[in-house]
Amino acid sequence: MDDGVLVTADSIRRDYVDEFDFLDSFQCGSGVTAAHYTRPSLASLLSAQYEAALSTTVCPPTLPAQLADAGYTCLGYCPNPNTDTRFGFDTGFDTYETFVEPGNQGSKLREYLSKFDLLRQIYYKFYPPQAKSENRPTDREVIDTAIEDFNAAESPRFLWIHMMRSHRPYGREEAGGISQRLDQKAYFKPEKLTDEEEQEIQDAYRGAIRRVDENVEYLLSSIDAEDPKFVFTADHGEAFGELGFYYHQTHKRCVADIQTRVPVVWDNVDVETPLSLVDIAPTILDNFDIDPPGAWDGTSRRSSPADSVLTIAPWGGKTTLAWNDFEKRIVARDTTVEIDSDGTIVTGEQMEVDPELEQQLRDLGYRNAG
Repeated sequence: MDDGVLVTADSIRRDYVDEFDFLDSFQCGSGVTAAHYTRPSLASLLSAQYEAALSTTVCPPTLPAQLADAGYTCLGYCPNPNTDTRFGFDTGFDTYETFVEPGNQGSKLREYLSKFDLLRQIYYKFYPPQAKSENRPTDREVIDTAIEDFNAAESPRFLWIHMMRSHRPYGREEAGGISQRLDQKAYFKPEKLTDEEEQEIQDAYRGAIRRVDENVEYLLSSIDAEDPKFVFTADHGEAFGELGFYYHQTHKRCVADIQTRVPVVWDNVDVETPLSLVDIAPTILDNFDIDPPGAWDGTSRRSSPADSVLTIAPWGGKTTLAWNDFEKRIVARDTTVEIDSDGTIVTGEQMEVDPELEQQLRDLGYRNAG
């Protein structure tokens, strides 16, 4: 049986694929995320279910669990508190690592002040979120760990890696990321950015995408799999002032193309796009000649693209819902969404998380992160 590799990267828009060099040698199409930020988007990708997007947790049966049942050794690596095991992201993996250290947490004062924009600006001036991420590994360090484990694992193998350095501030400042000062100005006062500052952010973002491309090449050239089935995509896009704000500010529940349209790149598999990211898991299974579970909402796109897609954007007890058939879009804002599955009603309730994990999420810029 062939090995499989799934790589996701944070915050990469479909219309920025011109920065790819290595990935440009493969086939590339368009995907639409099932949610608007990392946790529900990746949860729904691994679960192939809209329930995961609405509940912001992984919902079995998962892609790695199905592959494990078929005899695959499954390994997952994602340096992000949004994909903590407390949200079920380790389900089905033989090895799963988030690289988030238990001591990487903030104070109760920081947790309280983060509720207020003005106080957050003052607080972040002295305790920037960039500093809280310094003890997390770089993408290359994560990949090196994955390569070592993958090459030592029993075949057939399935590997998932999520790259975080394309998330703002797009890497450490000394490596091309934006400064704390510019990051905060773009987040809190985007209308005051100069043309030069806007260009600096664009350059940093494009540089981060190029590093993602280089890291994917390094990964695929370093694992001992011959012609693995390979898929690359992103968890969501990014805003650069088009709608009056910068970055993926989750509380805005943005479902515009800049937030939800992402690249899908593949090699040694059959894929037709456009598709929803809930279609990724069944498409991968279909290419391995494994039947997908009936509970999944996603459909294999091995031979035909999606006619329409759905994006669910829950946050703070409210949900924005977007339906798109690639010609027109219907958006319902501040709505109540319920998913009725076998008599079980799932609504967009916030999940309670412990203060330590809550703070790690806030350090990445997520407010009301439960």
